[in-house]
Amino acid sequence: MIIDDHLHWFSARPMNEKELVMAAAESWSEDEVNTDVYTMNRLRPFYITLKKRLKGLFGDNFIEERNKMVKDDPVNYVKFLFNDAGIVGLVIDEGFGKKEMEIPIKYKLLYRVETLIDKGDLFLLSFDKALEVFEETLRRKISEGYAGFKSIIAYRTGLKVSCDEDLARADFASKRAEWFGRVSKGFRDFLLCKTLEIAKELKVPVQIHTGAGDRDIKLELTRPSYLTDLVRKYEGSVVFVHAGYPYHRESAWMSYIFPSVYLDVSQVVPFAPLASFSVLKEVYEVAPINKVMFGSDAFRIPEVAWLAAHLAKEGFNELKDEMERRKLFEVEDLEEMERRFFYSNAARLYNF
Repeated sequence: MIIDDHLHWFSARPMNEKELVMAAAESWSEDEVNTDVYTMNRLRPFYITLKKRLKGLFGDNFIEERNKMVKDDPVNYVKFLFNDAGIVGLVIDEGFGKKEMEIPIKYKLLYRVETLIDKGDLFLLSFDKALEVFEETLRRKISEGYAGFKSIIAYRTGLKVSCDEDLARADFASKRAEWFGRVSKGFRDFLLCKTLEIAKELKVPVQIHTGAGDRDIKLELTRPSYLTDLVRKYEGSVVFVHAGYPYHRESAWMSYIFPSVYLDVSQVVPFAPLASFSVLKEVYEVAPINKVMFGSDAFRIPEVAWLAAHLAKEGFNELKDEMERRKLFEVEDLEEMERRFFYSNAARLYNF
């Protein structure tokens, strides 16, 4: 059984191959830049692998066969994929995309805090009132059934976060803006600190995007180690989404020394197919086995989660063989590591 601990809204609809290629593209779309983005996305290791695996599932006419199932019953198509992959639960960051279809398995929602900040309404209030509204909103979301929070501050002002209230008050008044809205770094930092406080009080986890992302990422500001002071003595639970890849060894070491730090391998798996083994191997060099989880970062199409689950299982089997060959773990320890990675760590953290 598998819980995918990090993905976004997706849907199943008929597509030609070009549409399938671009549906899972993290770069620009063709109508956003005047250059050939299709070719590079078609030739990504991710898509080449996805195409091969879908041919293995449906045959050479995989697009046609896929579309037949989708047209017949899109919900049943998703159920078919998830049954094939062994996926039984999802943790959805609802801040990207929108729900367009019934989800045929159990799922939990995370509230993305930038949804509230980027709207800009908080900046129409006084600092104290904005803080009050922010805190009330987060508490209400948990009372409504959300399983925790998500922050993409790495896409906004980076992970060099300060909890200085004086700086937050000063930056709150700044009118400087970027494509996402008001920058106000000190204020955004302070709200992340408040999110962690509330999450600890309510006993829910906070996912924080770390490492590589899509075209909008501020990559130079996404190293997990920038969060060291924030998590050093934090007594809640923080999940470093994407394991901070390509800085995943930082995340693994931080999970080793800080009780609050967890990580998942979403996005790395499946968008870097070979990393399904290499990153798992490097993460488990030091990360406690109760701290690492499977995730896919699927968005738009369900095939991303399906492929991620298969690649992760294959990579995990290689990892187990390597650890057994080197006489590092007992068989029962390897079994526990696998059970925790794919299911029980997420089941406990997100209260499945």
